Amino acid sequence: MASIKAKPDSAASIRDRMRSAAKDSEMTLEEIGLRMGFAKDGARQAVSRLLNPNAEYDPRLSTLLSFASAIGRSLKELL
Repeated sequence: MASIKAKPDSAASIRDRMRSAAKDSEMTLEEIGLRMGFAKDGARQAVSRLLNPNAEYDPRLSTLLSFASAIGRSLKELL
């Protein structure tokens, strides 16, 4: 009998959950970026790019872990 494999979530749907979690955190994108370790002058832009549903890149696992930690969530909750 063939096993059924679950279809993995698309990057866009993961980003949807990340945007929702960021909003729920009640922090600004700049605050999240600063907690992730980005410099003040680029923090907001870096998080905005990470959460962009139309982004054509996949973030590194370390970036996802940093984002989850910054907003007080587990990576499992976001994925």
